[in-house]
Amino acid sequence: MSNNQTRPNLFSYATSELSQDAFICWLAAWADPTFANSELHQIARKFLILLIHKHKQDYSPEKIQTVKVRRQVEKLDVLIEVNRENDKEKLAILIEDKTHTDHHSGQLDRYYRNMLKEYAEEQIIPIYFKTGYQSKFNVGYYKTYLREEFLSFLREGSESTKNAIYTDFFAHLENIEFVVNQYWTKNLLVEDAKAGWDENDWRGFFIHLYKNRSQLYNVTDDDTANWSYIANPSGGFFGFWWYFKELAGEFYTPYLQLENNSLCFKIKVEDELKRSQAREEAYYKLKEVNIEIDRPRRMGNGLYMTVAKWPKDYRESKDGKLDFNGTLINLKKAQQILDTAFPQ
Repeated sequence: MSNNQTRPNLFSYATSELSQDAFICWLAAWADPTFANSELHQIARKFLILLIHKHKQDYSPEKIQTVKVRRQVEKLDVLIEVNRENDKEKLAILIEDKTHTDHHSGQLDRYYRNMLKEYAEEQIIPIYFKTGYQSKFNVGYYKTYLREEFLSFLREGSESTKNAIYTDFFAHLENIEFVVNQYWTKNLLVEDAKAGWDENDWRGFFIHLYKNRSQLYNVTDDDTANWSYIANPSGGFFGFWWYFKELAGEFYTPYLQLENNSLCFKIKVEDELKRSQAREEAYYKLKEVNIEIDRPRRMGNGLYMTVAKWPKDYRESKDGKLDFNGTLINLKKAQQILDTAFPQ
């Protein structure tokens, strides 16, 4: 439990996606008119309307006559059926609920197709509900509902209810948000590694950097930038990769990658037989542009290889704390080095 929580919280212990499923089901169930006299009723109806408006922006709350909530229907996490008995007015809100995992194996499309057995396309409200960490979203028919949206909704609702379950879940999500934003307050100049940034700090920093990458270059839908945790035999790291340069006539693709506090100049080489040649060629081209960059102790021989490194921590500090704008300047300098070494 982090420092911003002052009492035990149920959801600090019930941290699985199943617990979040249960909360979503519990909250949605209060939207049924049967519970019109409850303080949670209007909050729950607004919750459903927010989800429905992702697909039907003119849908009015008065249309909700009945609400039935089911779990694990055809393996879908949560199914909220609105006006199930009225063929013309019924809706199916499909919720695939994720905390820190991502969807896989075509599951989203499969859930959607299964629901077409009972509902018309215009009656299906598919929602990808994500309160954990993810950068890119390729979710097809689904609309995303993210932690920041859920927090905003829960914060507003907390003004009109003191329900313990609601309050605990709201505090739980606020704590997640609090933890990943502590990197702004930490001293970058400490020598003790244990006092430096932990995994939540790196996660929060790369989330912020990804959201603000338009300050580095012109963002496009297929710019291939992303961030994630990368597991490897050395212990793994949090990484952010961007600025891929597709070069005509070349057999490798240069790009940039942050690996915790290291800024790496990397290449992608499909042809195994040309990887050694690509490593040497790319390194010397970079070195001609900037003699201060370092050669890594080990370059490797895989599909993705580090050929040079920024000579120091790329993060800039101001009064000991992260200077984000100064850090962006360093990242732009790295991009300029790449542009000069590998002109298109």
